[in-house]
Amino acid sequence: MSDIAVQRHREIPGHKEEPLSEFIDRLFGSLSRTDQRNRSREYVRGLLSTPGKKSLRRMAAAVSDSPHTAQALQQFVNVSPWDWRPVRHALAEWVEQRRATTVWGLEVAAIPKRGEHSAGVHRRATADTEGGVNGQLAVGLFLASADLCVPVDWRLVLPGRWQSDGAWRAAARIAEDEVTPAEGACALDLVRARTRATRRRGFPVVVDLTRVPHDAMFLSGVATLGTGFVARISGDTVLHPRAGDRGPVLARELLRSAPGLPLSDAGVAAGAPGRGPSRVRTCVVRPAVGASAARRRLCRVIVELPAGEDRAPRYFLTDLTHHQPMAVLALADTAERTPATVRRLRDHFGLADFEGRSYPGWHHHMTLMSAAYAFERLTATGTDSGAA
Repeated sequence: MSDIAVQRHREIPGHKEEPLSEFIDRLFGSLSRTDQRNRSREYVRGLLSTPGKKSLRRMAAAVSDSPHTAQALQQFVNVSPWDWRPVRHALAEWVEQRRATTVWGLEVAAIPKRGEHSAGVHRRATADTEGGVNGQLAVGLFLASADLCVPVDWRLVLPGRWQSDGAWRAAARIAEDEVTPAEGACALDLVRARTRATRRRGFPVVVDLTRVPHDAMFLSGVATLGTGFVARISGDTVLHPRAGDRGPVLARELLRSAPGLPLSDAGVAAGAPGRGPSRVRTCVVRPAVGASAARRRLCRVIVELPAGEDRAPRYFLTDLTHHQPMAVLALADTAERTPATVRRLRDHFGLADFEGRSYPGWHHHMTLMSAAYAFERLTATGTDSGAA
């Protein structure tokens, strides 16, 4: 008997079938057909129990003796026209009810691909790869707290011909209203969608803009939603001090006092894990661009100056001006788990293993993958185990 065949006869470590069934029934209750809910259960079980690459064949062998299961899973993910949006909403509600969420985090995931026909695939330049890399770019929205980081929604970047070529869009089954040409547009769309869906006031949005590409309108767009934001920015970000006769300055100029800069020292912060204590300096600024409502909103720049010459300063921009700077830094550190979460999704939950080409199929896979990850993180041991 093969290793995969043996796997299907083993219970998923730390799990019981009944809780998984209840979890699937809750999340996938919007699927009207029993066979669809059965397939979603098999797919999630396959993601949780299949070692290595999460191909349809390997997952089918891990959960069923039937020779028809792989084809049934392929039909469910790539062809069946079920709506992934209610499932993701149910997932976010489930996570929020089981664990106190602190922030919404945003992160980009690069997914290498061979060929050029999978939805959103394009060649992009990288600093360390001559000629660039071929693949998809996805942006995820994560519910995060001090000990938890779970993906609950995704957008796929659709650049270049995926915006303009009707034949390519039709072949990948991309709907006419799907227009997210860049990472910043995806990130803003994610936050807007979750803000509309939530029954409560939204959590602050925390994003590392040194990792997530964006345009000048991104933060203005987030600011108009009223959830509050904390953004890590680069030292080359242009800032507009609120007071004084000083013109626009770069964030790194706040490292030293200068005429016209209304700076204040906020004391010493404990620092993020592994960084040690830091001196903190702040300055009130106005956004450079954006809608009039965003322009009227005052923001605060926070500069964290770690002790030791080998540690680089960090710069943050926030509209949470009534929060103490140390509290803002604590929110920023909460979302530092998102890169590790993306790596775990890639290594253990099949982030890069979807084999289809269609846009709906990709979203179906990402939804099932996110559900599997949430189930493991929040029910395997009853608490988050500390990993991303």
